[in-house]
Amino acid sequence: MPLAETQLPRFRSITDLVNQLRPSTPVYALFPDKFLKAARTFIDGFPGETLYAVKANHAPPVLDQIYAAGIRHFDVASLPEVGLIHQRFPEARQSFMAPVRLYGAAAEAHNVHGVRSFALDSNEELRAILRETGAAADRRIAEQLTLYVRLAVPSNGALLELSSKFGVDPKAAALLLRQISQAGAKPALTFHVGSQCLHPEAYTTALAMCGEAMNRANIAMRALDVGGGFPGSYLKVSVAPMQDYFAAIKKGMAALNLPPSCEVSCEPGRALVAEGMSVVAQVVQRRGATLHINDGIYGSLNEYALQNWPVRYPLRVLTTDAASGIVERSGPTIDFRAFGPTCCSLDVLPVPLELPSNIAAGDWIEFEHCGAYSCALRTSFNGFFPDAFVLVS
Repeated sequence: MPLAETQLPRFRSITDLVNQLRPSTPVYALFPDKFLKAARTFIDGFPGETLYAVKANHAPPVLDQIYAAGIRHFDVASLPEVGLIHQRFPEARQSFMAPVRLYGAAAEAHNVHGVRSFALDSNEELRAILRETGAAADRRIAEQLTLYVRLAVPSNGALLELSSKFGVDPKAAALLLRQISQAGAKPALTFHVGSQCLHPEAYTTALAMCGEAMNRANIAMRALDVGGGFPGSYLKVSVAPMQDYFAAIKKGMAALNLPPSCEVSCEPGRALVAEGMSVVAQVVQRRGATLHINDGIYGSLNEYALQNWPVRYPLRVLTTDAASGIVERSGPTIDFRAFGPTCCSLDVLPVPLELPSNIAAGDWIEFEHCGAYSCALRTSFNGFFPDAFVLVS
């Protein structure tokens, strides 16, 4: 049983949490049933293996929930992530899917932590992987490696593009695939359609580009990773059912005529964790339509600061009632400007929060669907670092 199940405090509801703890610092509330539902959607519906993209939320209690839900393969992008997963889940499989690594990272990942899958998008990185793992000098080592060439694909269906930094066109990909095969390693392809992709057909388009690269290379693919980009559920955005994404991927794969031995995988991050966690913050002070709260963009609410990011978290306000204990505030809402707890004037949410007009200092705000990138991007600036986790079931 994972540590999160055995050591974290457990509450029946967010109301129960607030009633018992009356927290004055932010609390991360984890919902095991939501993690399980998200994982089963991919395990049962995706036509291949599901990896969890650790960068979306690397907090150990969250990783425990992902593991407990049945995920046994992790997409890692740095040596600290490799070490974290290896220490916490020694039997889990890892794929190092950052196409550019720090010097020596491939060597340590391979030699110390047993990583055998790497992404790349250049001759330089291919040579580095072969050199650092020893595959350049020993073909037996090369034969154990699966090397994924990262394609640059259109991101016009996503809210955040991820192809301007990594990826090559099909022609360059074909050259790299041939070099990988000649070195004795397993040639593979991968791509990323962009974060919070709202158009399932983006995967079909990307897979067609994979087909072009495969035809140019004229070698059998050993693995294909369709990347991440699978969306989370939020306010202000319309998300298609996940089955529509799987159908688009199956359609694109059907045109590739992949050999039966080709391993197919995906690496969702946001879609696996977004709905599984809430952040419970407290109102420290109210001044008219301005609030000071104990979390902000230097903490858990950093995605509010993304440029042109329309995503909004569902919000709920709890307050203390003399007769009934902790109750939910209701009634008319207005827009509030919200400052975080640091002394920096930049620590302000760039969009208003629509909250009950009678909200008061001491109330608590639940930011729902906050599982993706909240913990991953928090800082300890000014001494504030939210790190309390509980279970809600």
